[in-house]
Amino acid sequence: MIWELIASNQRKTIGLIVLMAVLLLGVGYAGGELLDPGLGLGGLILMGLAWLILSLAAYYQGDRIILSLSGARRITRQDHPVLFNVVEEMKIASGLSHFPEIYVIDDDAPNAFAAGRSPEKAAVAVTSGLLKRLSRDELQGVIGHEIAHIVNRDVLCMTMIVVMW
Repeated sequence: MIWELIASNQRKTIGLIVLMAVLLLGVGYAGGELLDPGLGLGGLILMGLAWLILSLAAYYQGDRIILSLSGARRITRQDHPVLFNVVEEMKIASGLSHFPEIYVIDDDAPNAFAAGRSPEKAAVAVTSGLLKRLSRDELQGVIGHEIAHIVNRDVLCMTMIVVMW
């Protein structure tokens, strides 16, 4: 079952990349033709390069882009030992091979997300509002949910969607 979900997420990610390519190439061609009939090929090439750059940035730096845009700051065990302990427990319980980076976002709204392209390059971010409102048990549930996204490789699909759209 889990492998079917991972394969489904990989297909969705590839589909997203192809869809974005088709949209950008179509806009490039149409834009070139609108500017000057015969420039469609030039617009197509220009947007093809834009798509390539966007795809590479989303794949290799998507998690950093999302974390930066959200104002997340990476924390250490000394900054928030309870959060680190909960992430460690959920990592062990899930069988996750690598310890995800942990970030906190200074925002009163309770929220959390996982980002990255693989379990080896993943991060978990939580808001300060979430940390203030939840008990330790509730925090375990939220972190467990985010770790499940990492284990199921949902993070690549989500990261690509956020960066590319």
